[in-house]
Parts: sequence; structure tokens; C-alpha cells
Amino acid sequence: MSNTNLNQYGTKPLTFANYFVYGLGNFASQLSWTMVGTYLSIFYTDVFGLGVGAVAMLMLVAKIWDGINDPMMGTLMERTHTKWGRFRPYIFVGAPFLVIFTILTFTVPGFEGTAKLVYAYVTYIGLGMAYTMTNVPYLALPTVMTRDPKEVNRLNAAQMMGMTVGQIILNLFVLNLVLWIGKGDQAAGYQGAAALLAFIALPMFWAVAVLSKEQITVKKEDQGKVSEGLKLVFRNKNLLCAMMYSFFNMFGILGRISVAVFFYMHCVGNFALISVFMMMQMAVGTIIMPFSPKFLEKFGRRKTAIISMVIQGVALVLLYFGPSTNIPFNFLCMVLYGAGYIAGPCGSCMMIDAIDDFDDKYGYRNDGMAFSFQGTATKIATAVANSAFLLVMGAFGYVGGGEITEHVQTGINMAANLLPGIVFFIGIIPLMLYDLDKPGYMDAVRERLVARDKAKKEAEGME
Repeated sequence: MSNTNLNQYGTKPLTFANYFVYGLGNFASQLSWTMVGTYLSIFYTDVFGLGVGAVAMLMLVAKIWDGINDPMMGTLMERTHTKWGRFRPYIFVGAPFLVIFTILTFTVPGFEGTAKLVYAYVTYIGLGMAYTMTNVPYLALPTVMTRDPKEVNRLNAAQMMGMTVGQIILNLFVLNLVLWIGKGDQAAGYQGAAALLAFIALPMFWAVAVLSKEQITVKKEDQGKVSEGLKLVFRNKNLLCAMMYSFFNMFGILGRISVAVFFYMHCVGNFALISVFMMMQMAVGTIIMPFSPKFLEKFGRRKTAIISMVIQGVALVLLYFGPSTNIPFNFLCMVLYGAGYIAGPCGSCMMIDAIDDFDDKYGYRNDGMAFSFQGTATKIATAVANSAFLLVMGAFGYVGGGEITEHVQTGINMAANLLPGIVFFIGIIPLMLYDLDKPGYMDAVRERLVARDKAKKEAEGME
């Protein structure tokens, strides 16, 4: 690579194709994970035949395992050195396993009792491991594709665009797809829909693995011990703050998604508009996401994230206290809620800043480990939120197929709106402690990193 082709940060400038292909990866993820996050709870309770308590425990146990599995994946990634890079090989190999376990998870086996519950545990935990193998390296890719902060913003905006577009398509068409494929048999419908979407996602993951080149490399001799890397992660205050923000943000967003369908079915009661309500905030997010990089450049990542958390929290609290059956009011709240998606790239971008700052201070680049912990935080947030919100519904008397009383509706409304809204407000706390947004600070960090890399290459050339 000629030096004349490099930017001021020592990396080759990215093209529109780079952003498009990288965004395609999160679109592909949604074809599996939004299917799981949005419809698995109701599939397990109303089709598979598990009780609410059993589903809550299953999801909690699975995410506890993810808390162990994800850091293991991060450590493995960081110590992988191939001519294709450290992260891309895992995306290529992990994608087929994600397809297989997505199908198995949405399959109702031909047995009952304990064996059926064990099947649910094995397939759902297997799905989580396949998702880890594919998605942790995917999310870490921007850390090695470029050092230009504007390009990092655009990459993360692209993957958030892929996420929202994927979620919109899933929420618009999945229920109709289930009905069309199943022809009255919900079990067959869910299995067929999951299989179709998973196979569509496969070539998209492979495109990301092949075309998203890794420009920032780490040599074996420059890596410290795993134990030392773990210690340094927990010494990096800003990295922890960014991860905690992501935790609360995902807790609110994905936790709400997992029970929102119950709210629209049993509180709003307008079945014709369920799919529209499920994708409304995502549609708004998709519209504003292209403006996100400019917004971040103007206001900074931390301030943008705080604004977003306030907007989302206010929207859901209004929805909780407002008239549930008032359709225009519901639309207005979801439009406001969707405006919070402007901060979509913030969590990953703040983590990359913390990783670069970490590298500058300690000479140790723990990007794989850092993003594995973010993956853990996201999965734990999803599971805890899903379990907690389902348990709240259960405490108010919700039973799959049971009578929906006013008391039950209160529990559903609380789980789908009030509790996620409160979580968004709590998520502002770690943002107040994050301090890498001082003017010019990260520019100086990256200048030192570029100078250090240049000095290393010159020293290697003299040997």
C-alpha cells in the first residue's frame, strides 16, 4: 500500500462500498436476532408451550453462560493472527452455525416434558454462542478498519442503519410470513420463516467477512498476558462507562421490544396496526440515522447519547400514563421515541475512543476483549430485561391464552413502557462520568498512535 494512498491517520480512506457492506452485516444479524428478540418470548409461551416463569429462567441462564462465553471469544479473537486478520475469519465460520441454530430454536420438537425444556435450553444457548462467534468480531471490525474518527462514526451509523432497516422489515413481514408459510400451523410457520430469513442472511455475513479489510494489525509479540489484559479492562474507567451506557440502552430498547407485542395486542388492541407500531420507532430511526455522523461531530458523542436517553425515557413514560387505545397518541409517542435513535453509533464510537486512549496509555490494544464484554453486556441486558419484564407481567396475572383483565393490562403496560423508560434515565449516570469528549483530546491521542506506528515500521525497515 503506497503512503500516498493513506490519510492523516495512517489508514487507507474507506469508500461508500465499505460502509454499505459493513451496514449489511447488521441487517443480516437482525434477520436472526430481531426474530429472536421480538418473537421468541411469544413463540415459547404461545406455540412451544412453556410457562412464563420457565421462559424467564431459560433466558436468564442462557445469558449467564454468555457472560462467560463472550469474553472467551474476545480473548480468542485477540490471539488470532491470520492473513485475513483477527476478526473476519470468525464471521465467515460462525455464520453457518447461526443459520442452523436459528432454525432449531424456532422448531417445536416431537416430545414433551423435561426433554422438551432441555431441547429449548440446548438450542437457545447454541444460538447465543453462534451469535457471539459472528457478532462480537463484527462489532469490533471498525477498531481495525480505520483510525479516522469520522469514518468510525460513519461505519457505526451504517451498522445502525442496517439494524433499523432489518428490524423494520422483520416487524412488517414476519407475522404475515408465519401465517403464509404455516397456513394455520403456527409451529410450521415460525420454523419456515426462521429458516428463510437465516438463509438470506448467510451470504451477507460472508460479504462482510470478505470485503471489510482489517488495516490496523497487532503482532503477537506486542500482546500481553490475558490476565493483564483483563485487569486493564477494569482499570479503564471510560471503557466501563461506555459499556454501562450500552448496557442500559440495550436493556431499555431490546427489553421493550421483547414484550411490546403483548402491549399492542392486549392494551392497544388494534391488531391491524401491530406491525406498524412495532416498526414505527425504527422507521423514524432509519430516516434520521444518515444525519447521525454530523450530529455527533457537532454535539459530541456523550452529549448526543444523553439527549437520546432523555428523549426515549420521556416518550415511554408518556406512553405509560397516556390513553393506550388512542392511536394518534401512540404514533406520536413512537415518533418521539424513534428520534432517540440519533445516538445509535454513540456506544460503539465511545468504546473505540476508550480503546485508542487505552492503547496510547498502556501500549495494549484489547479491542476484541472490549467488544466481547460489550456483547456480554448487551446479551445480559436483553435477558435480564426480558426475564424481569415477563416476570412483572406474570406477577400481574398474565398467562398465555388466559383472560386479559384490567389488572393484567396494567402489568403489561408497566413492563413495556414504564420500566424501560426508567432504565433510560438510569443510563445517563455512566455518561456523566465519561470524560474523553474534551475538545482536542482524542485528536492528540490518535496523532501519538499514528506517530508510534510509523516509528515501528521505520524501525522494522532498518532491521
